[in-house]
Amino acid sequence: MRRRTAHVLTATALTAAAFAGPVAGAVAAADLGMPGFAPGSAPGDFAPLEVWPKSAAPGATVTVNTTACGPGSRAEGDATTVGGGRFKLVPGTHKEVVVGQFQVAHDTRPGTYEIGATCANGKFATGDLVVTERGPQGHVKTGVGGGTTTTTDPAKIAAGAAVLAAAAVGGTWLLRRRASGTRS
Repeated sequence: MRRRTAHVLTATALTAAAFAGPVAGAVAAADLGMPGFAPGSAPGDFAPLEVWPKSAAPGATVTVNTTACGPGSRAEGDATTVGGGRFKLVPGTHKEVVVGQFQVAHDTRPGTYEIGATCANGKFATGDLVVTERGPQGHVKTGVGGGTTTTTDPAKIAAGAAVLAAAAVGGTWLLRRRASGTRS
């Protein structure tokens, strides 16, 4: 419930910033404790935050990047909505891109969550992450035992080959005997 409330409050603050102008938005953001909101930022200072992968299971590592911060800049990311906490975005290998990573908490429920970043230049970037169900993990318990092995035993391979060879020879002998009409 706390995550949903925080998400609603954040959306309310961002909407206030967009419609009421920079002063009202700064006051609303400061009241909600949104770190890094730069007083004097103009509405529309929001840029896209690319999230990869766009959907992830709990426990997955997610990478984000944006060009909103400018060349050589830095940013602080916020993935608290998925239990990833705050993280740093630093200059990446591409010009004007800052990159950061966080991990989705193991107890995060499926849904769409907003991830944000506050640039050192006062601009903001946001993107959505879709958290999916966690797939099955570990070994399948069928009650039959292991189906594969990573070790090979030359003695077992030789014994298996000998059994197959003996069966082939015996089968051939029986077919020839039946074809010739002899019974004893």
